Amino acid sequence: MQVIDFHCDTLSRLREAGQEGRPRLFSHNDLHIDLEKLKKGEYQMQCFAAFVYLGNKEESPLVSAMEQIDIFYQILKAYPEAMGQVKSFDDLERISREGRIGAMLTVEEGGACLGSLGVLRDLYRLGVRIMTLTWNFENELAYPNRMPGRAPGVTKCEAETEHGLKEKGLAFVEEMEKLGMIVDVSHLSDAGFWDVARNATRPFIASHSNARAVCGHVRNLTDEMIRALADKGGITGINYCAAFLDPKEDEGECFGTAALMADHIEHIRQVGGLDVIALGSDFDGIGDNLEFKDCSMVQLLADELHRRRYSDDAIEKIFNGNARRLLKETLR
Repeated sequence: MQVIDFHCDTLSRLREAGQEGRPRLFSHNDLHIDLEKLKKGEYQMQCFAAFVYLGNKEESPLVSAMEQIDIFYQILKAYPEAMGQVKSFDDLERISREGRIGAMLTVEEGGACLGSLGVLRDLYRLGVRIMTLTWNFENELAYPNRMPGRAPGVTKCEAETEHGLKEKGLAFVEEMEKLGMIVDVSHLSDAGFWDVARNATRPFIASHSNARAVCGHVRNLTDEMIRALADKGGITGINYCAAFLDPKEDEGECFGTAALMADHIEHIRQVGGLDVIALGSDFDGIGDNLEFKDCSMVQLLADELHRRRYSDDAIEKIFNGNARRLLKETLR
């Protein structure tokens, strides 16, 4: 079953390795994602996020993003026979026909733009097609849900229900929709989610978020959010992070399994329908307390869904069909 994955943090891990003097090859490495593992996992497309950590006050958020974008282009240059950049749905179709894996550039943390719509447009010109408005820090655009320093337990963090998008955040949503860049609400506060839902005129996504009713972490979506996302024609990408899957109170005891992923999928299907479900692994941004040791093992989820009597057509929608539909509707 071909896979489209809306989120990974592999670029930031490759950048860190280079900065530490132990560079990793993308062809084969010890991360969750490399070219060999993508092939084995039957990937049609992987979204690669340029992740920006605003907690490092000594580093420019924009420089951090640009250096990761440079790594993305180095990968494409090194493996042109195996991978191709996806900027449009037609790109995805062409690259798939050629037997190559699509690679889409995204940004995780709207603060990378430094509040500048000009920078946003430049990122789009470089191929960025999805951007989260926040990560875990307040920025010029909006407020996140889980802030660093809050209680570490799965259910002990309180959702941010008062502070959402700022005026500049509303302007960014409008501009992203004009450009054909997809608004991503993963990490955004609850109040911010509803600001996007009220103001968005095109489908938006939660690239790597699960169901809060199954696991009470605030990084997951409430049933009301799932319905609103479905009503807008959006998707949520199932996140493989154990703390977002497993409802145990102690995050240290959580373990991510295909069965738990299927539990979240089933709940989301019941609440918002099958068409709202996609994949957003968060590989290389999460720990190793996982049944899936890397992206080559994602077909274990298809096996679990088959055991639960999901049809091949339903599994294909989850693995790539819903993603393809959304990309066709949103990308320019």
